[in-house]
Amino acid sequence: MQAAPSITASLLLAFRNGETWAFNEIFTVYDARLMAYAAKICATRQDAEEVVQDVFISLWENRLGIEGPDISGWLIKVCRNKALKSLRRHVFQADISTLPDLAATQQNPLEQLYFDEIEEYIRQVIQTLPPARKKIFLMNREQHLSYQQIADELGISVFTVKKQISLAIQHLRATVTPYACSLALIMLPPMLN
Repeated sequence: MQAAPSITASLLLAFRNGETWAFNEIFTVYDARLMAYAAKICATRQDAEEVVQDVFISLWENRLGIEGPDISGWLIKVCRNKALKSLRRHVFQADISTLPDLAATQQNPLEQLYFDEIEEYIRQVIQTLPPARKKIFLMNREQHLSYQQIADELGISVFTVKKQISLAIQHLRATVTPYACSLALIMLPPMLN
């Protein structure tokens, strides 16, 4: 992203001094460009809109700390980081049990291969969980039992069920992140078309 011709040194100085009109000018210049960039990374248009809004909030809050005559690099970096964070959040909020259904809908053999690979990797990671944690996690995710139903069936507290599921999800996030993010980055651009 090149510096826009309408972003002058005097405009940046006014912005850094807290002039809202200058912020509005910067917003006008960069809003559509950042939206297009975020939309290529984020899972949904709504996520991209939220990312861009957060970027401009960060810009305003950090206006005194941004140095140099060009803010486009800062805007892109912050937009990319926030968009990737949004994508990770979206990927990990997805119900793991839906992955096979998504995979079955893919027409491209390469896409199918990636879905198969991530699905198999997730299954392998689940198998490495401690036995009690794995059982609780699978009861919730595969059998769709509530925390209370699991607690009643196993004779444990609801707190224990919540804690075990939370630990399982943390382990999955930490272990599957490189695979899931790679898959999402590869798969999302074709899905957004």
